[in-house]
Amino acid sequence: MENENISIEIDGEEVDDIFYQDLISAEVELDDELAGLFRIQLAIRQQSDGVWTYVDDERLSVWKQVTITAGLESDMEELIAGYITHINLEFDPDPSQCILEISGMDGSILMDREEKLKDWPNKKDSDIASEIFGFHGFKPEVEDTEVIHDETVSTIIQRETDMQFLMRLALRNGFDCYVQGTDGYFGPSQLDESPQPLLAVHFGEESNLNSFSIEVNSITPVNVSMSQIDRMNKEVLDVSVESAQQTSLGDTGPTDILASGMEPGKVYMGMNTATGIPEMEALAQGLYHKAEWFVTGTGEISGNMYGHVLKPRKTVTIKGINERHSGVYYVSRVTHFFSSNGYIQTFSVKRNAIMVVGDEDFASSGGGLF
Repeated sequence: MENENISIEIDGEEVDDIFYQDLISAEVELDDELAGLFRIQLAIRQQSDGVWTYVDDERLSVWKQVTITAGLESDMEELIAGYITHINLEFDPDPSQCILEISGMDGSILMDREEKLKDWPNKKDSDIASEIFGFHGFKPEVEDTEVIHDETVSTIIQRETDMQFLMRLALRNGFDCYVQGTDGYFGPSQLDESPQPLLAVHFGEESNLNSFSIEVNSITPVNVSMSQIDRMNKEVLDVSVESAQQTSLGDTGPTDILASGMEPGKVYMGMNTATGIPEMEALAQGLYHKAEWFVTGTGEISGNMYGHVLKPRKTVTIKGINERHSGVYYVSRVTHFFSSNGYIQTFSVKRNAIMVVGDEDFASSGGGLF
């Protein structure tokens, strides 16, 4: 097995060996719908002159930049680049148990500090995303949204922080929106890229999961309908979405599991407005896709058993759980935890179908089936 490694940089410089010796734990939580978070705990000691180690350390000040890179010797990945936002000190009656904890968020925190009242006339949502990301120094990775909001019909008004605003625009387009390192992403979930290295459940020598559990919820999938009055000609606009446009990760989708004669659930969107049919369709389609994830799972990996860094917002193939549940899953959350006990990754996955498709790659080290 390879050695598990972690590298911590503060303001562009890696911390020294003494810092690592005093490191109790480091945790990075990455979620497909939330800002990335980190938490670092250090043992502190009162020295003979009464001064506590690290308490006055200039490196450990709020708004210092922190980058955490981790993994195995052959597979090191940047987990998060962000800023210290909180400092907590715990002075236990036992001097050997005193702790300093720093925590923070990824770079999106810079976009979530000032509420704004601003108009965006004659813009596409994707144009707005590119402009806001660029303003904050992030490289925009933005999918074109096509619809231009003509100010003679309607003007987009921002009444929240830049990050809250972009999340709202992403929701109505069925998009993801997040910051990763120096990049800002505004686009659909990336379901068609090659899956991350294989995970195996109770599969002999190929097993690399400490635990794994699955839940199938047949209630969540629903058809989505929306109606509103056209502001220009006063006609009634109706939209109904009853099928998916995103990639299916299995052979049997949510409508295929219904009992004979049973109709899919249905929701009617209210308290939402759009400028026309294209926006209504995008909003309804996005909510349909969100409800379509009817299979969810959680698990835990020992870093050196897996040999890789599992990342959210990507897919992973899981095998060893029979034909119904083996297959490709979308990783929605990963928490990386480093301590004296080693490197543990806990994760959540989801799937919009069951059963294998037939083209999954279940091979590991030259062989293996589901």
